[in-house]
Amino acid sequence: MVTASSIIMNRSLIMVFMRMPVQHHIRTRSVPPSCSKDFNREWFITMKRVLLCVLVIALTAPTIQATENVDISVAIYFSSVRRFAEEIEEPLQYSWTHEGATYTITPYIISKREVLEGKLSSYDILVIPGSGRHYLDALNPRWRSAVISFVENGGGYLGICGGANLASMGFQEPLSPNTLLNRSVLKIANVYVNDEQGEEWQYLWRSNWRYGGLPLNVSIPQNDNPIFGGLYGDLRSIRYWGGPGMYDAGKEDARLGPVTPLAIYAEEPMDVAPLHYWKWEGGTAVPARNITTDIRGQYAAIATTYGNGRVVLFGPHPERNTFFDGHVEEFPVRPKLAPFTWFIYNWVSDNASVISYNWWMLRRSVAWLAGYDMPPISEIAAHIEEPAYGLYIYGRKVIPSQHALVIGPLTITGVLVDAEEGGVYIDGELAYEGTGNVEISVHLVPGIHCIKMTAQRGNEAAWGERTIISLG
Repeated sequence: MVTASSIIMNRSLIMVFMRMPVQHHIRTRSVPPSCSKDFNREWFITMKRVLLCVLVIALTAPTIQATENVDISVAIYFSSVRRFAEEIEEPLQYSWTHEGATYTITPYIISKREVLEGKLSSYDILVIPGSGRHYLDALNPRWRSAVISFVENGGGYLGICGGANLASMGFQEPLSPNTLLNRSVLKIANVYVNDEQGEEWQYLWRSNWRYGGLPLNVSIPQNDNPIFGGLYGDLRSIRYWGGPGMYDAGKEDARLGPVTPLAIYAEEPMDVAPLHYWKWEGGTAVPARNITTDIRGQYAAIATTYGNGRVVLFGPHPERNTFFDGHVEEFPVRPKLAPFTWFIYNWVSDNASVISYNWWMLRRSVAWLAGYDMPPISEIAAHIEEPAYGLYIYGRKVIPSQHALVIGPLTITGVLVDAEEGGVYIDGELAYEGTGNVEISVHLVPGIHCIKMTAQRGNEAAWGERTIISLG
């Protein structure tokens, strides 16, 4: 393919050779003393014509594009629940090719130790997922200073739910239980958060993590940031678990850049999924009052800068799937502990999205934070469903665990989403080739094994990995 840049480059080379003086070219080649000046001049003219022919051929021949490999190193912070970090890791096991460059996101799960030892500089981006434990870690001035310096000096910060709260200016109210968290905030994004313990947080405290969380529509406003480019004016369903609404704080600090709203809450959680405080009357649980929220119209996602670094914050959870209809279901889980009964909720629906429905939000956020071109908006994924973390005995999960422990035969299940090609590898050996739903029965020898699923489509690739400890 002949490109404009190749034409300009090749024409420039021709002009350079056309304009070079004869004497310069004679000096570049050793000529025997017996050769006359006329011979030297004829030799140069001949060589000049040969070079012109070569350059003309190069001008009309296809241009070979060199491929550049770019690695984007992402640190995902793990403080209390490793699963939260791994749910971010999976969407970021991804690569794409754009205009001759292949970009590969390489995620690593890190802990408080790496932050305190000054190792953040080894990464391009830091991700703080949803968790309350981060607030405790950030009470340490060394931890807080390390993260702030990382961003100020050019690192990227991606905060989700609690990670968004942590990056903000905190809570605006002068005195409440929430303001205790203000001692931990990083103040690298010029927004306040609205995330009240008795209101929005109840959608976290009362959630069944597997079936809880509600689908909430956000609107995509027109803006100059490319992360949501192509979706301006649309509504998008995203899973919500009690995260913050954000709004402008208006603080004066030269390091704080302008705030760009990427998504705005188009619905109120209390309207989509009404929850209640309960009381016991005559041995029966009855609603005492409604749980209220007030984040509609506030920012669900923002992009900004701090010093030389970039920041993206999400209130809801793009790493989880969502639903396109359904209803909330409340139920008691400890009825014998009245009046301290704990009610939780499920979202009930048969119309769920694929797991990777919103993963592109994370991938494109990482690309923007690192200063690179956007990957496509796509759902490509290689998702391992089972075995998850727990002890499996003859294919049945009996107890949860921090590791995938297996006794006896095992069925590996998963899904290769939006893939043209896909496969499953066990310890590097191809065990399955295809796309769509995956189900493989295996009996692993005792030891540590690696399962890897891969998916590829066009210029995109995704993969998922899981370590299994087989006990025989």
